[in-house]
Amino acid sequence: MSVFICYRHTERLYAFILNERLKLEGIDTCLEMFDAESHQTTDDVCGIFQRNIVDCTHLVMVLGSHVPDAWWLPFGLGAATLLNRRVTLYQGGDLPADYLQRWPTLSNREHIDLFVRAYHDEQTFCRAIVADEQDGRQNNRANAEFFHIDLKAKIRRGF
Repeated sequence: MSVFICYRHTERLYAFILNERLKLEGIDTCLEMFDAESHQTTDDVCGIFQRNIVDCTHLVMVLGSHVPDAWWLPFGLGAATLLNRRVTLYQGGDLPADYLQRWPTLSNREHIDLFVRAYHDEQTFCRAIVADEQDGRQNNRANAEFFHIDLKAKIRRGF
């Protein structure tokens, strides 16, 4: 189980903090920057997402204040949802778009701790992603929904 962390250049500090925290917990990560300044083509971005979404079990998108301008955001969310990946957002403030309310949002160190606990709970309670067979897809979808609902509730409660 690995975590794919994607971010824009302006949010790199948050992405690096999150990445280091997850590594300290023994969680395998993949860190990728998407930004116009990096001269990535649409094909580059699509290829990076396709490779990493398939290889990961969790996606964390580090969001900034200009997120609705990033076309890759809904693209990545759609790809992750289609493959029943666990999606989490990381942002310090309010989410800029209503559709982003669907997924858990981390905004501080305590929320990262809750994410780490939820990640490890999936292994403990055998809710990790299984082979892509018909039953596996249904289980993966149910387990992904459980992850999202449970983590959102823990963040709301603070534990």
